Amino acid sequence: MTPRKKQIIWILVVFLIVVSADQISKAVIRTVFPDVERYYYRASGPVFFRFTHQINPGVVGGMFRENPVMAYAAPLFATCILLYLFRYLEPTSKLQSTAYGLIAGGAIGNLIDRLRLGHVTDFLEFHFYFIPFKFPWKDFPPFNCADTAICTGVFFLIISWYWVGQNDAVNAA
Repeated sequence: MTPRKKQIIWILVVFLIVVSADQISKAVIRTVFPDVERYYYRASGPVFFRFTHQINPGVVGGMFRENPVMAYAAPLFATCILLYLFRYLEPTSKLQSTAYGLIAGGAIGNLIDRLRLGHVTDFLEFHFYFIPFKFPWKDFPPFNCADTAICTGVFFLIISWYWVGQNDAVNAA
């Protein structure tokens, strides 16, 4: 089996794990917390983390919630960028393949919600009440497993491209 075929299989495995974990966790939240809280509700008092059930008709942090066309177009545009970037992945890099699977799984997980429900279910909420100064995201916008996978995947992809670039420069010298 070629390295590219192995890479595709690995990406698909990571992708399926992310989509499954995302959809199952959202279904559990919708069952356990059937009442939807107002999107920008924030915990009062010193609560660092809590589970919540909030709907997000927009994208990251509620952006474009008044413009549904952009809320659908942004993930589709990101998916097109992902398809373009695939050709630049190193076939033998597990880190790049994992990162790519995380990003793709997260994007599709949220897109499934958006197409099926018209919004994304967010349920992880952090409140940085202990920060003593004004901080823009002191009340961090709620997010979900798909969002976590996307952010983690982007971070690993950037690190791995830097790392692979450094190794190529060392090998060429």
